[in-house]
Amino acid sequence: MAGWACGKPTAERIADVYALKMDPTPENIAELRLLLGEENVDIRVTALNSIVTLGVDDAADLAVDALKDEAAFVRATAAKLLGDREDPGLSGFLATVVREDPDPLVRKRACRALARCGGDEAGPALLAALRDPDPQVRLEAIRGAKDQVPGQGTERLVELLADDPMWEVRVQAASALSHSGDPEAGKALRAALEDPTEFVRSAAAKALVSFKPAPIAVPDTGQDKDSN
Repeated sequence: MAGWACGKPTAERIADVYALKMDPTPENIAELRLLLGEENVDIRVTALNSIVTLGVDDAADLAVDALKDEAAFVRATAAKLLGDREDPGLSGFLATVVREDPDPLVRKRACRALARCGGDEAGPALLAALRDPDPQVRLEAIRGAKDQVPGQGTERLVELLADDPMWEVRVQAASALSHSGDPEAGKALRAALEDPTEFVRSAAAKALVSFKPAPIAVPDTGQDKDSN
């Protein structure tokens, strides 16, 4: 498709990209590949979304490469597209983004993608993200960890339930603690019944209904054994 550098408004150029997707001839797919290097971020995002959702053979590789794009919007789109694939083999790439990307939106999208993909690196990365400085990332990390590693991260979840300034984070922390058998989780949930936010109090009460403390191991002293 000719005329990419002819001064068209961005909206028209985006429509042209979608037109390429709607007619995925080899020539148009080749054009989409070229547009992944476009200077305009909106065009790069649209081209990336188009070619990956077309399901070309190297779609995952293209999205992984886009995780290194200079524009956060492109990286966030790439993370979302990788999550849509639900491939555990992609967890390493997404875990690196969760730990290292400087943009909170990208880290948030990567947390969500990890929760969908799973894989060996999903749980550790999501648990680490419970300490992310951005509350939206922490929120997504709690949701993902609850799915991928339920019952883990209790110590940090207790802290978040008690102290996080964002009430939505406290709500999710309460929900996640319902999967923990740690007595400290039960204490934290009971304390949260006094939280100043109604939604947190409600979440804590609901979590306590399903909370089951782990049985305490009693050491075997041998007193009940037959001494004869």
